[in-house]
Amino acid sequence: MMTKYLIYTGIFLLLGACSNKAIYYNPDQKRSIYFNWDLNKYVSNVAPDTVFFSFAIYEEKEVEYRIPVKSMGMSVDEDQCFELEVVEDSTTAEFGKHYEFGTLIIPKNEVEGVLPLKLKRTEDLMNHPVLLYLKFRENDYFRPMEGDHYCLSIIDGKLAKPAWWTSYYLGEYNNNNDRLYLKILENFWALEELKPVFYAEKEKEYGKFLENAPTAFFQMPGNMIWIKYVLKPAYEDYSDPENTYEGFAMVDPDRFIR
Repeated sequence: MMTKYLIYTGIFLLLGACSNKAIYYNPDQKRSIYFNWDLNKYVSNVAPDTVFFSFAIYEEKEVEYRIPVKSMGMSVDEDQCFELEVVEDSTTAEFGKHYEFGTLIIPKNEVEGVLPLKLKRTEDLMNHPVLLYLKFRENDYFRPMEGDHYCLSIIDGKLAKPAWWTSYYLGEYNNNNDRLYLKILENFWALEELKPVFYAEKEKEYGKFLENAPTAFFQMPGNMIWIKYVLKPAYEDYSDPENTYEGFAMVDPDRFIR
């Protein structure tokens, strides 16, 4: 009986000792902030070193580009501003000429926000892409995650490689390989008349240029419309010796039918 008593006493003392070392969340401490990547959009499921943006798919002279950001810890009952650092030795884009910042806040009662950029179309982008290399800067509210950054390449004239592009299935994306991407887009847009309900649904979900499409969207179950009306015609067109080009290496889309 004495042995059991000693064991219970030991457990009680141990728990008491542990409770004295408990770590409590301090709501007044700075929250960490970082770029919030949707990794499902990328073939490798890893955040890319550089994100590519092209004015080639837009008619506008200015485009709002939104970068998701997120903070760690509890939300607070007030808007909180965050600050950015443009890494000068890695940036060739010019503030005011190529880009401007919008309002930089994490809204009250939220842990997620948006870094809004106004990107500006200039003639020099046709031949000389520019880079914008961003990091967070510590302020009164937030401290940056170590090593976190966002590098944006801004171009015009050429279609930027979409995040869902799989080299294994569609060939390497370089030189003139944007022809295949453009053909896929043209076939997709034709669905507005051929399959209006499907087109409206996917255009809303994926974007007009499929810029928000997830990885392997054309391999998902029930993908016959993608195969029959979008991918297969593009494959047949460029498989024709009269139309093919160096670097075309698309596999027969029939293998994707599910």
